[in-house]
Amino acid sequence: MAAVRFRRLRRRAPAGRSVIPIDPRLVVSGPLDADLESIRAALRPQRRRLWLRRIVRRTWLVVVGVAVVEVALFAVARVVPLEILASLAVAVPIGGLLVLAALAAQARPSMGETAMAIDAEAHLGDRVASALALAAAFPAAAGPAAAAEEEVGDTDDESQQGERFIRRQRIDAARAVRLVPPGLFRPRVARRPAVATLMAALILVPLVFLPNPQDGAIARTQAVREQARQEADRVEKVARDLESKGTDPNDPRARLAKELRELAAQMRTKPEDLKLNLASLGSVEEDVRSQLDPSNEQRASALAAVSRALSRAATGQPNANKDGDPKTAANDLNDLGKKLDGMTEEQRKQLAAALSEQQSAASQASGAAGQALRDAVQSISQGDTAAAQEALNRLGEALQNADKSVDVNRDLAGAASQLQDSRRNLANAGQEGQPGQQGQQGQGGQQGQGQQGQGGQGSPGPSGQGQGQGQGQGSPGPSGQGQGQGQGQGQGQGQGQGQGQGQGQGQGQGQGQGQGQGQGQGQGQGQGQGQGQGQGQGQGQTAGNGGGSSATSLGSGVRSGGPPAGPTNPNRPATLGPDLSSVFAPFDRLGKPGDPSYVAGTGGDGQTQQGSQTGQGSNNGALTPYQQVFGDFYNYALTTLDRNYVPLSVKDYVRDYFSSLDPTH
Repeated sequence: MAAVRFRRLRRRAPAGRSVIPIDPRLVVSGPLDADLESIRAALRPQRRRLWLRRIVRRTWLVVVGVAVVEVALFAVARVVPLEILASLAVAVPIGGLLVLAALAAQARPSMGETAMAIDAEAHLGDRVASALALAAAFPAAAGPAAAAEEEVGDTDDESQQGERFIRRQRIDAARAVRLVPPGLFRPRVARRPAVATLMAALILVPLVFLPNPQDGAIARTQAVREQARQEADRVEKVARDLESKGTDPNDPRARLAKELRELAAQMRTKPEDLKLNLASLGSVEEDVRSQLDPSNEQRASALAAVSRALSRAATGQPNANKDGDPKTAANDLNDLGKKLDGMTEEQRKQLAAALSEQQSAASQASGAAGQALRDAVQSISQGDTAAAQEALNRLGEALQNADKSVDVNRDLAGAASQLQDSRRNLANAGQEGQPGQQGQQGQGGQQGQGQQGQGGQGSPGPSGQGQGQGQGQGSPGPSGQGQGQGQGQGQGQGQGQGQGQGQGQGQGQGQGQGQGQGQGQGQGQGQGQGQGQGQGQGQGQTAGNGGGSSATSLGSGVRSGGPPAGPTNPNRPATLGPDLSSVFAPFDRLGKPGDPSYVAGTGGDGQTQQGSQTGQGSNNGALTPYQQVFGDFYNYALTTLDRNYVPLSVKDYVRDYFSSLDPTH
């Protein structure tokens, strides 16, 4: 057997530093001594129990850490809006489990740590740890002892004496470790971590279940983000429509489509930045609004009228070009120029007279069209057919160019209206959840607040005239908002006449009713001798504008609840009866609202129907139940709003008015 240097036993570790013995199996390759194997076998279950106790200890620490972090997280969430609060609240325990797993793997005790823990807690006086340390320090003495060596008595050989000492110490350690109870390393309750966990739980419960004041801000942010994405889709759709119509790069619709695509991309990239998106929408809207022609619809109406009249004058057919299409009129004028050489002088004079009647309307539709028409009339009057033909061709081109200009202006107005609605929807999304604040977005990208305007009241005058007044208020705000009041008046006139003839004595009455475009009604009554009834019809107009503000941007209010806030309450048959639910709408003679040929009139005297016999007069059928024509007028109003750039308050006022008249409500 190799000599053992017992001098190693005299080496000591530095004071204050404990040396953990290592497992002899890690340094000894051959078989181990039976007593040493007995010690290692007794240490294995104790090692698992010690590991479990360490895991429990670290579990308490992790639970305390998770509870404290949750308390801090929910406390911060009451000061700062955290949209991912729920995700963070779930992530913290998951992170705690990961930390616990890492700590548990790190806390797995070695064989030497288990031996030292048994010596300390079982009061074995370092027996087990020393047995492992000696076996690792003297590998030659860690193997099985030979029989001859066991019979050797006292000897002066130091190496043999040291080996006998190691083996005797090992036998004593094996006997002592077998007496250690199995529950030596049972898990313990950590009092301080348990108390800290309980206190954190008591604080966490109210933080979780009491209402969080930041929930409203989070809801608004989410609503703004979702609304921004929706409005980006709408803006993108408008851009596609403009691109399909404006193929020329110099077309303002093509340039606007490019700006709208950039705006939609920005709204998708930063949907939560309400101020930036509102400012961008307001900037593009302001730029588009500056390009609009406020008299575009008047020019469109004049263009349709002059196109219709020119086609009829050129073809001699009273029903030609009913829709007032400028392209059809251009073709008719081109054909007319080819027929000039075959006309007599008298026919050319009549044609010149017919065309000259349209000079005012042509000038209103387009300056180039008015000049071309004057040149054509002059050339036809002078008998210069070549110049007249060239002027008629220029007139047709001018009409088509004016029609294109009208279409471009309508497309731009529709885009501006969509931007206006998007800005309002986005501003409303940012104000959801704020009690008492239902204002809408003002112009220039600023938020406005307002109150619902008070409807006007009309009082009949002695000549069947009514007047109405309305007021609107806007409340000041911290973002450049001011206050203003405005008043508007509107008048409506209606004329009616009734006459009756008959024999006998008595009195009869005739009634006339007048309807106008706008919000005014008037009635006239007459009395005469005789029997019979008559009915008259008239048209009138009413117009009212009001408003005023000292702010840089106007705000408008949204009205919710209560009866409809239209200028008049609906004349529903359920409450007023069928006799009072009719309106003057002779569509068979005038065309329906929304038709290309429909042009708003200015009113006139009512028609008269005279009875010629005794008895009740006959109804001329001009009055139509308003349920049948409500949809036509409502669609016409929406089309007009889309074709024109009007303030949001006006849009809401018109929609509210028609809502009050809706027969389905």
